[in-house]
Amino acid sequence: MTRIILTIAVLLFNYLTFSQTAKKENYALTIKKGKIIKENKQTFWIIPTTLTNNTKDTLKYYSMSCSWQEFYSVDSNKLQVEGKDCDKNIPTILTLAPRQSRTVENRLLISQRINASEIKFKIGFNLMKVSSNQKKFDFDFIEQRKKKNIIWSNLISR
Repeated sequence: MTRIILTIAVLLFNYLTFSQTAKKENYALTIKKGKIIKENKQTFWIIPTTLTNNTKDTLKYYSMSCSWQEFYSVDSNKLQVEGKDCDKNIPTILTLAPRQSRTVENRLLISQRINASEIKFKIGFNLMKVSSNQKKFDFDFIEQRKKKNIIWSNLISR
């Protein structure tokens, strides 16, 4: 009986380990260093951020018509993703064909209290997939704030 339980536990562990690995490889987020600009006494780091669909299927995911930056986060408290104020901001559904990529430029506000040359960070994207029966107004704002489906980028430093 112990052997059977042990065998099932090992098989379950292997299944969970390999399925999580495959899931992470389905979509990739990559960032490049970009450029630093100064505007209105603030310093911003412009970061090209690329989402890649590594699957054989078309990816459908939620965004917002104006404040798409809300889906991005950064793992450093020295940086902040710049948001935008919008008059008309509604959910939208984006599609990404198999083996294709989409790049956006994230503007990261750099804290005035730090030396920009010391920053190391990753950017995260909250991928909220859309099923075939969902419409754009089925968007769940509460679920979006939970940020449970974050894909993290590569690490870059200044």
